[in-house]
Amino acid sequence: MLKVDILKKIGNGTIKDVYQHPLHQNKIIKTIQPSIVANDGGFAKHGWFKRNLYQGVYRQFRRELVQYLQLCKNHYGSGHFTFPVETPHGLIATDHGLGLVTEKITAPDGLGWTLEALARDTLLQAKHYQALEQFFDDCVRLHIVFGEVNIAGIMYTESRSGRPEFVLVDGIGEKLLIPIRAMSAWISGRYVRKVQRRILAQVAQFQASRIENKK
Repeated sequence: MLKVDILKKIGNGTIKDVYQHPLHQNKIIKTIQPSIVANDGGFAKHGWFKRNLYQGVYRQFRRELVQYLQLCKNHYGSGHFTFPVETPHGLIATDHGLGLVTEKITAPDGLGWTLEALARDTLLQAKHYQALEQFFDDCVRLHIVFGEVNIAGIMYTESRSGRPEFVLVDGIGEKLLIPIRAMSAWISGRYVRKVQRRILAQVAQFQASRIENKK
């Protein structure tokens, strides 16, 4: 079992903690924060019935793995295994529960830049806007199902495929009880475009504030 206190913590959200993989610099380990997990493996804030639905706190990992498997299945003939979502590399036992091992997405400076941080702290260039448009187009074309995708769950890199690109690292996969987005590429695509409009509006607000602050 891997002890997380020997790992370098590189980020966290409202649910997950993110650690550098101890052996592979190009990989990270995501764990669910123990403080929000009940002894039965469900979210502590939920009642007994909801805590015991499906895989409890690990259903987020399941959604991401199922989405990646579906993409690989759809592209079996082409041997294509890289998509605009982070690539999972397996599961690992830790003293904070099961950890999901994924690829590490880094910007040219070696840091992990989310779209939120990039839009808030820098002036975006044409390459960023083009990459962002390509990201959403690819998500529609490939039928990538969005769960709860937000501006902080999309990361920027130029080293993954030798070009500027954005990669989805959070909110991946179907979360609806009736999986209509997974069942219908058309419905999924409409939702992706809705998320795109919301995120582009947030980017515009961040950029406007950035420009105003530079005056």
